[in-house]
Amino acid sequence: MKGTRLKVHALLNSLASNLAGPFVGYNETASGASNLLIGYVQAISTLASSVAQLLGGGVADRFGKRILMATLFSVFVGALWVGTAGISDNLALAVSWTAITLGLGFYQAGWTAFLGEASEGEGRGSFLSTFARLSGIGALAGLLVATPIAAVDNKYVILDLLSGAVFLASAFVLKGQREQTVEKGEMTAPGVSRLRLYYGVTAVYGLFWGFAWPLFTITTVKIVNMTLLEFAVSQVIAVASTIAFQPLVGRLVDSDKRKWVFWGRMGLVVYPLAYMVIGAPWELYVLNVFSGFTNALLNVAFAAYLFDISPTGQRGRRGAEFNVVTGVTTMFGSLLSAYLLTLVSSGLGLWESLAILYVVSAAGRAFAALLHLRLPAGALEAAKGGRVQAPPATQVANRLLRPERP
Repeated sequence: MKGTRLKVHALLNSLASNLAGPFVGYNETASGASNLLIGYVQAISTLASSVAQLLGGGVADRFGKRILMATLFSVFVGALWVGTAGISDNLALAVSWTAITLGLGFYQAGWTAFLGEASEGEGRGSFLSTFARLSGIGALAGLLVATPIAAVDNKYVILDLLSGAVFLASAFVLKGQREQTVEKGEMTAPGVSRLRLYYGVTAVYGLFWGFAWPLFTITTVKIVNMTLLEFAVSQVIAVASTIAFQPLVGRLVDSDKRKWVFWGRMGLVVYPLAYMVIGAPWELYVLNVFSGFTNALLNVAFAAYLFDISPTGQRGRRGAEFNVVTGVTTMFGSLLSAYLLTLVSSGLGLWESLAILYVVSAAGRAFAALLHLRLPAGALEAAKGGRVQAPPATQVANRLLRPERP
């Protein structure tokens, strides 16, 4: 069980996250929530989670209780999903979703810190890609289970309860997992400069990345007129495509992290332009087949690059800082686009208003992606000291989860 415990937990936690969570934004939009509330729901999951990770990441690094934190907050989130069952008021659902994402943030603080230290050494991209692939399989299973249930349970009671139960099961799986012993490294001056530059270009990109999020949801519901089943099918296709591309992406990231960070960002320019002309569900299905490559890069490249430039014993904190930068800027971008859509659509039609804002998002994403070319390439020594002394359970997991490279 020790060798498979981490794999099973990653699978179950992702399964739980994709039973009820993916339908929150659709539910708010379809039930007539305001554009601003839609923008809030789309962005708060990133911001609230990031704030929690900033607090939790420091705790995880200081006390070394990464697994304990992941376990406790899996229980916390599971209990919240059970309590959310049956909520239909838009504002109340948004408040509940905020609390859930805060809990998920503290969970991610512990889990990300654990993976960051466990991935020490060569092949980090492949190691992280393997966990991302397991999470992708869990996400796909969650959507496949949730889709037929959502078709008959428009109050999402069953999905909320099921999500809560699986979160609790994922916590139970971690019972007995030993913590890591990590020698804390020190950040050097070049490492500090490199982190600041990475955070800076991430902030610029985050603004235009989040800018498109509420527009995507509004397009699928109000322009394409997708049913809940069609929306779920599009999510299944996207997740399945991501799983298929994940092994390839892991190898690519190991070959040149900075290069694939850039292409991961530049690849996202396509989506605002594509959504601008989408008029039928099948067109979104086709787009999501190809979205797996950029999604897979998002799962691996940015974390791998960040862990490379962060000292051992500080990866929980640095990962949290990175996510706060992303969370704040994407939320601001989402709220800004929702406000501008309300403003512009008062004088133009909805499609014309969306098209204008999609062009703004695409242009901004392209500009911000080019900024990533300023990131230093190669293995700059960012920190001194600090090697992971992994306990036997983690050593076994590393051997089992790290795929062989040709």
